[in-house]
Amino acid sequence: MPKIIKQFELDVTPERFLSACSPEELIEVELLITSPRFVSKMNEHISKSKKLTEG
Repeated sequence: MPKIIKQFELDVTPERFLSACSPEELIEVELLITSPRFVSKMNEHISKSKKLTEG
């Protein structure tokens, strides 16, 4: 049987993504965002942004 392979690009805003989540999925997203792994990533971005604006 031949295979058909298609590549798709889907652009979804964060708000649309969150609106499509169930309450349980939103809780999981919140737990992930507030985990040390992602808090650290957000803080690094904030620090870099401040350095660029303070120049």
